[in-house]
Amino acid sequence: MNRRTGLYLAFLLFAAAPAGAKKPPAERRLELTSDQTRQLIVSGGDQSQRMALMRLLEGLRETTLRVLRQPLQSYPTARPILCVLNPEHPKGAPPLLELVEDPGGLKLQLRLPPLSAPHTPQLERALLSALLTELSLRPVANAAPPQSSPPTPRWLVDVLFHEHHRPNPLLSPIALRELLESGSIPSPLPLLARPETDALPSSPVDTDLARCLLGFLLNRPDGKEGLDSLLHTDLTEKTFARLLVCFPTLPRSESQLLREWTLQVAAAGTQAERVALDGPQTEAEIRNLLLFDYTDPETSTHSVFSLEQFTEILRLPGCREVLLSRQLEWESLRSRAHFLYSPVIGAYGAACSALATGRTTGILRQLQLATLERESVAARLDRIRDHLNWFEAVAAPRLPSARLAEFYRILDARPIVSDAVKRALDKAELDLRQREAQQDIERALEEVRSRSKAPR
Repeated sequence: MNRRTGLYLAFLLFAAAPAGAKKPPAERRLELTSDQTRQLIVSGGDQSQRMALMRLLEGLRETTLRVLRQPLQSYPTARPILCVLNPEHPKGAPPLLELVEDPGGLKLQLRLPPLSAPHTPQLERALLSALLTELSLRPVANAAPPQSSPPTPRWLVDVLFHEHHRPNPLLSPIALRELLESGSIPSPLPLLARPETDALPSSPVDTDLARCLLGFLLNRPDGKEGLDSLLHTDLTEKTFARLLVCFPTLPRSESQLLREWTLQVAAAGTQAERVALDGPQTEAEIRNLLLFDYTDPETSTHSVFSLEQFTEILRLPGCREVLLSRQLEWESLRSRAHFLYSPVIGAYGAACSALATGRTTGILRQLQLATLERESVAARLDRIRDHLNWFEAVAAPRLPSARLAEFYRILDARPIVSDAVKRALDKAELDLRQREAQQDIERALEEVRSRSKAPR
């Protein structure tokens, strides 16, 4: 083939090509954003939308792990959660959560529309459901990796959603006094069996009951292990029997369970009416709870035992019920005590809970360490109080005692919310300003007189 023939064939091939042929589309690169643990992945949308969703997802994960006392794990122990921002997803439609199996194992995929500001409760609850589903897929000791997850419990989503927005229990206490006064405390079993897919929304009472239920289950000797097992258990059926498998220390009858549950609701449901205690008040409450009074019904002999005398307490009739009730009292005190005493109160409550089950190994050492920590906290608060007293007496700027006394006298006359008090405060403020102006005038006149008397 000569050169002229080759050029002719090339011309024929070019002429035979269709005129409207298009170039193959360029390969589109998928934009991804992931966290440091490589567990949370966001795809789709623009960079700002992915970063906003990632911040929200990381905050919800931090709340979930803190409240449920779970460790932060990385891939592959923690299953990946892939959030896909799909512009074709109908707006207003609920996010779609599905399990996807790939060569690396199971992963969760959540399809949702591009973000709108601010984030909706529906989006946050969907992300919390994905996080709880991921926890239910984590491997359990001495068991095969789970291949499916139970329905997401509604009560746990309610607790986590509340804790994410109101993490301080003192600013958002449990308020169930109306429920207690009505005498109709619902059983915890329907609360445990309710899935997140239930169409009816949760009421504030449901949320407060869910918060009580979490404390009721976690503050037991097997609370941490039981909650881990609960996350892998379907409680929509055979709720009571499966609950006992997760928490062996629970009462074996529904009537006894309802009794302990009623005590928990009564202890935690009136926190809205309690005021946080200071150091000395907390110390006094701790001293009272460390003592157990007993009167012999036959001899009418009255005895007082300290918690460290638990060997004597365990010989008394009905000691298990007394110790369980005392454990609830410790939990109630912890919610309103000085924050520095929180570990001490938790240790005393855990000791009472363990003694109620008959376990005594290591309890004496645990009580001794709690007492040492309590004495250390008391000494620390005393030093702080002494320093503040010294600062007020020596280093603090002086205030006119007469003005301060008048101010406190007006404040103590009536509650601050009264209109009369507001008018009195306005009048006092005006009088104080007039006195200050009068003093400034007198001071200026005195300076003029002193200058006029000075020799020139």
